[in-house]
Amino acid sequence: MRICITRSQRSTYSETFIKRQIDELSKRCEVLTLHSGRMPARVEDGRRIHSLPFWIGNLVLKAITGNRNNYFSNYGMKKFLLSNQVELVLANYGLSAVHMVPVCRDLNIPLIPHFHGYDATQLSVLKKYGAGYRLLFDYAPAIIAVSNVMKKQLVKIGAPEEKVKIIPYGIQLNQFNPDPSQKAAYPLLLAVGRFTEKKAPQVTIRAFHEVVKVFPDAKLVMIGGREEAFEQCQQLVRALSIESSVEFPGILPPDKIADYMKRAHLFVQHSVTASNGDMEGTPNSILEAAASGLPIVSTRHGGIMDAVVEGETGILVDEWDEKGMVQGILQLLQNPDQMRVMGQNARLHMEQHYSIEQQIQSLFDLMKSTLKKG
Repeated sequence: MRICITRSQRSTYSETFIKRQIDELSKRCEVLTLHSGRMPARVEDGRRIHSLPFWIGNLVLKAITGNRNNYFSNYGMKKFLLSNQVELVLANYGLSAVHMVPVCRDLNIPLIPHFHGYDATQLSVLKKYGAGYRLLFDYAPAIIAVSNVMKKQLVKIGAPEEKVKIIPYGIQLNQFNPDPSQKAAYPLLLAVGRFTEKKAPQVTIRAFHEVVKVFPDAKLVMIGGREEAFEQCQQLVRALSIESSVEFPGILPPDKIADYMKRAHLFVQHSVTASNGDMEGTPNSILEAAASGLPIVSTRHGGIMDAVVEGETGILVDEWDEKGMVQGILQLLQNPDQMRVMGQNARLHMEQHYSIEQQIQSLFDLMKSTLKKG
């Protein structure tokens, strides 16, 4: 089987799940990858898929019409797929999938969209791509969602329920695993994720401020880049006079994140629905933390409700329930045995349901069955 995987960007630190998807599928079949733009324009090594005249023509027409699907872009993509004998396209994010529909339809190549989060929920996206999504849902033989909540949302916006398949993200269990000997000597809370509205990092900081009143030696490490809420978070930490208790190490590679998870006692993340409708798919960092044997304190939001077994592998509170977040953290810090058991349960839950091998095999089997039906 020869497939083409598309994504809008070649490498984004918050999208390690797509890199793992490509790496693992490459062990099972021949994989070609495209990136750069909602209508991808470059192959893996960065070369353009179009010849220079077609590249220029595409840029000119796109500038004039605002349409990513034009004669030049569609022709170039068709030529790429045909010359490489691509049998199926797996498009990461619904937006990219929409732009692949006319090309795949003309070539009679199956197209499977893989939704991840904002592409299924953000209000501006749904308004702009509503008609495109309807065409996509009609053409696609299968549609991938990463959680039960996302499946319900896709059905709500028009996807046929029987087409939507839930395939959660998978993680490398040998990279993220518990090591009790590495635990910090003080209560260490860990948060990993972008500083964006839907992660509500300010709520986590305010909750931690209350925790420090009970556990003065507690520390909070927040790993992530300098997105829109980063400066606000730094200012909030200073305003609460907890600078010595909160660390912002920035973007870290997976092995360094794994080290922090071995040292931490709890993983905290207060995910919410953003004002523009943006929601989480399933936060990969929560899966990695659970695999590392960390109990999770988070919210009843998106795929978190699948990844965290409430009361068994972590504590979940309603979105914006800051007081509940404080109580959940304190409950675990004050009950080390419960914290230990939840961490063990979290690891077991990941082993049973979220290994990378399981999820990629499910994805591979779906693609194989799609081609057989075709």
